[in-house]
Amino acid sequence: MRDGLALAVEEAGDPGRPPLILLHNACSTFRATWSRVLEPLTSRFRVIGPDLRGHGRSTNPEDRLDLRAMADDLAMLMDRMGVASAHVMAFSGGASTALYLATRHPERVRSMVLIGSHYTVRNLRTRGDAFWDPERIRREEPAWWAAMVRWHGSEERVRALLRWWQEEDHHRPDFTPEDLRAIAIPTLLLIGENDSITPIKQTMDMVRYLPHARLILFPATGHDVLRERPEAFFEAVEGFWKEIGIL
Repeated sequence: MRDGLALAVEEAGDPGRPPLILLHNACSTFRATWSRVLEPLTSRFRVIGPDLRGHGRSTNPEDRLDLRAMADDLAMLMDRMGVASAHVMAFSGGASTALYLATRHPERVRSMVLIGSHYTVRNLRTRGDAFWDPERIRREEPAWWAAMVRWHGSEERVRALLRWWQEEDHHRPDFTPEDLRAIAIPTLLLIGENDSITPIKQTMDMVRYLPHARLILFPATGHDVLRERPEAFFEAVEGFWKEIGIL
C-alpha cells in the first residue's frame, strides 16, 4: 500500500450489501478470529477482513506498532477498495484500532460493535511485562503459542509481534472523555463479566462517554465473547443492527 506496507484482506458476501469491516485482536488474524461467525455475517453484509499490519500475511516495515497508524492503514485500504464508509466490528486490540479510526477518520465509520474494549492503558493486565513474554507463553500457554506460530508462519514473527504489542501498550496515548464524546455514531459495547484482560469499569465508563452507545454484559463469560457465547453474541449484534436500521 505504501512504503513497503502490504495489507492482506479478504472479501466475502454480496458487494451490493452494506460494508462491514471486521478487525481481529492482538496477535491474531482475520481468519483466526472471525472464521466461526463468517457465514451469517456474509449473508447480511459485504464483509471486509484485513490482517492488521504485521499480522498474518500483512507486512510491517516499521518494526513497531502504533494503533493510530493502523487506523490510518484502514482508511487507506478503504480508499483502495472504493469504500467511502463502513460499519465496523472489532475485538480487543482491534477495538482500540476501531476507536482511532472513528476519531481520526470519523466520516469513514457508520456504526461500531466493540468487543472487550477499553479507552485507557491504565490498569491493563497486558501492561505487565510477563503478559507478552514469549517464554512464559511457550511454557504456560503452549496451545496459544502453537496457534500463533501457525497463523503467522514462524516463531520469529511471533516473537516480533509480542514485542511490538508490549511496546505499544506502553506508548499508546489514552482517549479522553472528550475524544469519546465526539464519536457520534451508534456503538454497541460487549464484554464478559469475567473478562481478565479489559477492566469492566472502563467499558462501563465508555458507555457513559459515548453519546450513542449501549452496553451488553455477558454473565459467566471471559474476554473472548465470540468463542464462549456465540449464540448470545449474534442475538446481541442482530438486535443492535435492527435497532439502527441496517438489517
